[in-house]
Amino acid sequence: LLAACRTSTQRPERNERTTRAAQQKSAADLNVQLGQGYLEQGRYEIALEKLLKAIELDPRSHDAHTVIAVLYEQIGDPANAETHYRRAAELRPKSGVTLNNYGTFLCRAGKHAEADRYFERALADPFYATPAVAHANRGICALDAGKLDVAETELRQASRLQPEAPDTLYAMARLNFATGDLLRARAFVQRYEAQSPASAEALGLGYDIERGLGNAAAAAEYRQRLLAEFPDSDVTRRLERSPNTP
Repeated sequence: LLAACRTSTQRPERNERTTRAAQQKSAADLNVQLGQGYLEQGRYEIALEKLLKAIELDPRSHDAHTVIAVLYEQIGDPANAETHYRRAAELRPKSGVTLNNYGTFLCRAGKHAEADRYFERALADPFYATPAVAHANRGICALDAGKLDVAETELRQASRLQPEAPDTLYAMARLNFATGDLLRARAFVQRYEAQSPASAEALGLGYDIERGLGNAAAAAEYRQRLLAEFPDSDVTRRLERSPNTP
C-alpha cells in the first residue's frame, strides 16, 4: 500500500514537470522565431532580447544558439558568436548543417585548420542534404589558407554537385587566378556574373585578370564599374592607390 501511494503521488508531479517543460520549450521556440524575424529586419537589440529569453527557457535549444550566434557575428561580437556556434555543434554533433556553420565561422576567423575538421565532420553526415555547400566552404577555406591542391579538390566536388553556385564559381576564379590560368579564371568570373549580382571583390578580380591578360579595355570597364557601383569599397580604394591603374 505504501508503495502504491508513493507511485500515485509521483505520477502527477512527473506529468506536471513534463507539461511545464513542454510549455517552456514551446515558449522558447516562439522567442527564437521572433528573434530571427527581428534579426532579418536589422532590429538587433530586440532580436537579442528574444533569443536570450529563448535560451533562458530552453538552454538546449539548438536553433536559439544558432540564430544568436549569427546575430553576435553580425554585430561584431566574435567571442560570443563562437561560444554559441560551438554550443550548437555540441548539441548536434553529427549535423552537417550545424558543423558546416561552425566551420565557416572558424574559417572567417582565420582558424583554418580547426575549420577543416568541422567541414570534414559535416561531410560525414549521411543525411546532410546540401554537401556541396560544405565542399565549397572547405575549398574556400583551403584557398584562403594557401592550400591550393585541397582547394581544387573540394571546389571541383562542389562544382559537380552544384555547377552554377555563385560562391563556388567565384572561388574557382580565384583559384585559377592564383595558379596563373587566367583564361579559365576569366571564364569563371563570367559565369559568376551571369548567376549573381556584382560584388566589389568579383569586379576587382575581373580587373586583375584582364590586366594580367593585357586587355586594357576590359580592365578599364571593370574599373569604371567599381567606381560607379562600389565607390567606397576597399577594392576600389586599392585600385585608386595603384600607380599602374589605367
